[in-house]
Amino acid sequence: MTQTQVAAMLGATLSRVNQLVNGRTYKHLHGTAGMRTTDGGIRYGLDETPERRFWREAKFWARVDRSGGPNACWPWISGKPNHYGQTAAGQGMTGSSRAHVVAFTLARRLPKAPDWALVLRHLCDYKPCCNPAHLKPGTAGENLADRWEAHREGRTGARNVAEPVATPPGGWNIAAGDLDELDHLARVSEFHARVDNSGGPGACWPWIAQSRHRYGYGFMRFEGQSTVPAHRIAYVVAHGLTLADIRHQMILHKCTEDAYRNNCNNPDHLVAGSQAENIADKKIHGTMPLGERHHMGQRYSDSLIAELRARYWRPRGKQPTITALAAEIDAPIGVVSRWLQGASRLEAGGPTGPGQ
Repeated sequence: MTQTQVAAMLGATLSRVNQLVNGRTYKHLHGTAGMRTTDGGIRYGLDETPERRFWREAKFWARVDRSGGPNACWPWISGKPNHYGQTAAGQGMTGSSRAHVVAFTLARRLPKAPDWALVLRHLCDYKPCCNPAHLKPGTAGENLADRWEAHREGRTGARNVAEPVATPPGGWNIAAGDLDELDHLARVSEFHARVDNSGGPGACWPWIAQSRHRYGYGFMRFEGQSTVPAHRIAYVVAHGLTLADIRHQMILHKCTEDAYRNNCNNPDHLVAGSQAENIADKKIHGTMPLGERHHMGQRYSDSLIAELRARYWRPRGKQPTITALAAEIDAPIGVVSRWLQGASRLEAGGPTGPGQ
């Protein structure tokens, strides 16, 4: 049973079920109370790509105001004044939803937030600050002493940090860049991770993810669209195009193996063409869903249509009207008329005219 099915059965949100399954809530049931739990770098059942991880980190740092420079406080811009910042995305990446803990973890390139018996002190006494140079592990007693000192001095805001935390030899790990461009790079990397190209440049490259259209095409979110067929993504990525560039074109499969024609994402097997060319190509290779294989034709079987044709064109008595036949099977009159004349569902068999 999938998490989506569990959420529907319990009347809960998918995010709630996901947090429960991954041990981020009700931790005592998992035996992980007091421990940091992350998403493990797994997204949609597949390993997270480095490009997606970089985008996630850059999106976090985009919500931190670093305009004051390396020695100033870097406040979390989405929180309440003088309160700790909160980020659900940080929970998945580091095991903590506290923005300053996430900043400390990412800046130091740690796999997850430490399971401290200590606390993370703000040397600046400013709770929204996420500058790693202002964050230092310490004891609860040291943290309490910081608060009492601020209380005695009557300070409610930040103070100057005379001795900031030294910058590590490799520098702080601060991901940055245009989020839209980084997201596009992440989508491309996720596409390649969902395609099996182990057969080499001449073989078909099947889609290995679970997301799939009824016609066999894999799909994923790309360029703001939710269910883009994988072979269209393969074509635009290989040719440096966008989906808008091929909006009025069909992407045809020219695979030598018919078994992969709707599941191949090798750009060398794909060409742009018209709708008419695509339909003709499908008919030649038997991948055109006709009759009962078409989702609109599954309600009315070939045998039913053949029977209607026989009753209409070879009646044993008074010929039934098209209206009566349509009402009998609860189908539109125009559709039944085209069936009887052979204008559609010709493969169902039976007579399509008088004397046949």
